[in-house]
Amino acid sequence: MPAASNPGNNGSLRVAVIGGGIVGLSCALELKQRGADVAVYDRGAELGAGVTIRAAGMLGAAFEWALEADQMALAALAHQAGEIWPEFAAKLERLGGGPVEYSTEGAIVVARTASETGWLEGLAAACQARGLPVKRLSATDIKREERALVGSTLGGLLLPGDRQVDPAIVLQRLGAALKRVGVGLRLGRVVEKVIAGPGFQMPDGEKFDRVVLATGAGPIPKFASREGDPFDPALPEIVPVKGQMLALAPMEGGPRHVVHTRDVYVAPKSRWTLVGATVERGKADTTVDRDKVEELRARAAELMPVLGRAPEVSAWAGVRPGTPDDAPLIGETGVAGVFAALGHYRNGVLFAPATAGIVADQVFDGKVSPLARAFEIRRFDKLDEARHSRSAQGVAKTR
Repeated sequence: MPAASNPGNNGSLRVAVIGGGIVGLSCALELKQRGADVAVYDRGAELGAGVTIRAAGMLGAAFEWALEADQMALAALAHQAGEIWPEFAAKLERLGGGPVEYSTEGAIVVARTASETGWLEGLAAACQARGLPVKRLSATDIKREERALVGSTLGGLLLPGDRQVDPAIVLQRLGAALKRVGVGLRLGRVVEKVIAGPGFQMPDGEKFDRVVLATGAGPIPKFASREGDPFDPALPEIVPVKGQMLALAPMEGGPRHVVHTRDVYVAPKSRWTLVGATVERGKADTTVDRDKVEELRARAAELMPVLGRAPEVSAWAGVRPGTPDDAPLIGETGVAGVFAALGHYRNGVLFAPATAGIVADQVFDGKVSPLARAFEIRRFDKLDEARHSRSAQGVAKTR
């Protein structure tokens, strides 16, 4: 295992971030603002050309995690990330030169059957137990809160603390912010191998003291000595999870809240309304299955008939980066000086600023908080079934 080099003559720690999605860019900004000299390497010609640009941008700290009783660490990370996001959004708007469409409308969850009503009550109770704001809505309340919801509903919840952004706009602001603060953007650079020890040399010859891996669902570079001896980062496999989504043109009478059911969500943006999304574990292709897309539209139209009439703008598929236990990999790897910011699955946009803080703490000071310890790579060495695992509890993911 190579020893990481010391900072250069100017006193700045040199850090290479490999991966230009929202997680990698957030890490780069945090590291730069703490005093590092940072460069971002990405194989794409544009920032976030992987999963970020295909995401819905929901910041669902309550909806995503309140019911996950076996995933307390993930729920805590989601809560922390939700607390960070208002300041993070303001920083991006200040440094990036414009708004990120950070919506504070909140999210609505609806039940349409008796079994869904029970699920809804469980969600409300879980939110209350965790101190997350929640308001019960009658069928009449729902129609008052959300004009587009004219389908049959038995009840609902308003989650006022859940937020959303437009990921494409966030990426634009992040890119502008990074240029403004002096982060180097090395786009169109494929990093297949890094020479390690002492320090780290990239394929273009630049040398760094630390490396942050934020490659999403893409390939992770190999590490080797100058003599060709490999170094093993000891990372578990990144599991591809395909997701397909539909974008509809905004229409008069369309939704203004994010709306969830157990099997579909609707996320209105200024430029379109997103309907998503499938969860196809183990699939890494980005082909669009029209049958699945039409099924998403049909489910959305049952909920909001206006969406059945909305013209289709686009449909796409992306590949989320999962892990064996669906929890992120954050922290130092098996190669000293190399840090992971990987495996954020469905919540890369939500988790990005919180992950950036955890990574920066470790890069600069080796500080590992109790929360961060739950996402260390070494957890897979200690447990046959990691403590986050749904499979360990026999819990199926239905949304």
